Amino acid sequence: MNAIHNLMNRYSRRRFACLFFSLLITTVAAPVSGATGISIRLMEALLAINILSAVLIMLFSSGRYVGLGLLGMVLAARGGHALLGYEPLLATSQGTGAAICMISACIMLRFILSEGSVSSERIFAALNVYLLVGIMCGLLFCILEEEWPGSFSYQGSSLHESKENTLAHTIYFSFVTLGTLGYGDIIPVGGPARALAVTEAICGQMYLVVVVARLVSLYKGRTDGNDMEERHRITHTDVRLEMNDSSLLPTSSHSEKSSGSSSAP
Repeated sequence: MNAIHNLMNRYSRRRFACLFFSLLITTVAAPVSGATGISIRLMEALLAINILSAVLIMLFSSGRYVGLGLLGMVLAARGGHALLGYEPLLATSQGTGAAICMISACIMLRFILSEGSVSSERIFAALNVYLLVGIMCGLLFCILEEEWPGSFSYQGSSLHESKENTLAHTIYFSFVTLGTLGYGDIIPVGGPARALAVTEAICGQMYLVVVVARLVSLYKGRTDGNDMEERHRITHTDVRLEMNDSSLLPTSSHSEKSSGSSSAP
């Protein structure tokens, strides 16, 4: 039990860093999986790790019961889809996963904007929010393409008709949109897909501006506070030295008077 407790304590101190590396692997694996035709099971496994890491973020905050409930919904929907083959259950699990990403991103955003020093965990949390938004919108894009086929055009044809790895392509498109790259290989055609793409692009740029400004202000505030403390310490030291010098002056004059009186005839 002590080993598990120590492991959980170590993870709690570096939980944002662990989530960042799992999200980074998924971000890189998405276009590779789509280009090489790797089974969709790889993307689902990576997303499962990301969702579990996001749920753990919620467990270490005030939303632990919400996180456990959403995780149970994901497991139930995925299990039902695997056993029954009912397609709406797949969309339900993806939508629940997107909700987990959104709640975890809000928790980390509150941590980023709160008062405190600029630590490595705060920086990892800022990166995680950006990547979680990309994963969340990728899941939502996948739901749109599966529920309304033809929402996206891939190299001149429908993404649904191309028999490609839809999830990998929508996650790739999501990060291309989030970074406002606009390569044009995947194009949103349907109205909901276009609306979500525009919203993601705007939110991505606004997020960078707000978070960078907040981190700079926290760092500058800490630097100014250190400078003020240093100036206060120097001023206090100077005052003490002046007080010591002033206390020595009467003693010196009294000694001079005493020596003068003793030398007089």
